[in-house]
Amino acid sequence: MKTITLKKAVYASALLLLMGSTANATTLWVNCGARSGLTNINAALKALQYSESRSPLTINVSGACHENVVIQSLDRLTLTAVSGASVSDASGGKLDVIAISDSRDVAIDGFTINGVPGDDNGVSCNDFSTCRLSGNVIQGAGNGGFAVFSQSQATLDGDTLQNNAGAGLLMRSGSKVRAGSRPFISRANGQGINIGRQAFAYIVAVIESNSGQGVVVQFQSTLELSGSITGNGGVGTDVREGSVARFTAATISGNGGAGVLVHDLSMVTFNGTTVTGNGGGTDVVCNPQYPVTGGVASTGGTTTCVEP
Repeated sequence: MKTITLKKAVYASALLLLMGSTANATTLWVNCGARSGLTNINAALKALQYSESRSPLTINVSGACHENVVIQSLDRLTLTAVSGASVSDASGGKLDVIAISDSRDVAIDGFTINGVPGDDNGVSCNDFSTCRLSGNVIQGAGNGGFAVFSQSQATLDGDTLQNNAGAGLLMRSGSKVRAGSRPFISRANGQGINIGRQAFAYIVAVIESNSGQGVVVQFQSTLELSGSITGNGGVGTDVREGSVARFTAATISGNGGAGVLVHDLSMVTFNGTTVTGNGGGTDVVCNPQYPVTGGVASTGGTTTCVEP
């Protein structure tokens, strides 16, 4: 009982450190590496568990944090980086650096998020959550830079996903990602984007210099993309297994394989898009079985696709 009472006292004291707290908002300040106050993000999240506030919650973070942050069953929460704050994996690649689950309207703004080789994701959005990323750099994770699973929804706004061993953006299980006001960048990953299992992405993005495919759309998924897919080691975009892709005002060029590969009951539509200068001798390739394209003649590239 004394231990429980002491913990409550500690977190109650932490809540007294609120700055800018009003009837309409609750704000905590974290200084990673400091000797007093809130010195890590998880401590601030625990402090909020003892708060009865249902108002918007903000955690302002400064310093270099070494922890694996778990955000579970919290709504209207914003984590904001102050003066270039970072969060780095402390699990040896066993856990996601920031894991969000069962939470509505969680915003992560302006952090450098560092994973390490392993099974980890840089940021994961799970279990019907809504996640809003803005201006972050997510790098070095062993799996996905930003992973969106389990019918969650997310926004990418000016983020950079780079140097992740798997995909920069990884989507599964009916999840949805939409564009913010600024394009995001996915570069120097294993793959730029991997979308599967009835996921949906409506994005503005620069997909460049990934070692494998720029984009993979599979398992009855949907992609709508404006931006560019360039200089990737494999196929620019691989659309397969009953999936659909639409490119509007996009440039697909300089990829090691074909610019766009369509196969396995899939369909791709081109609208104001250029597909030229890709490897393999053909820019837009229709392979068995039963691929469909629309507007392929307008891309300016070579193709094996036949349209009515």
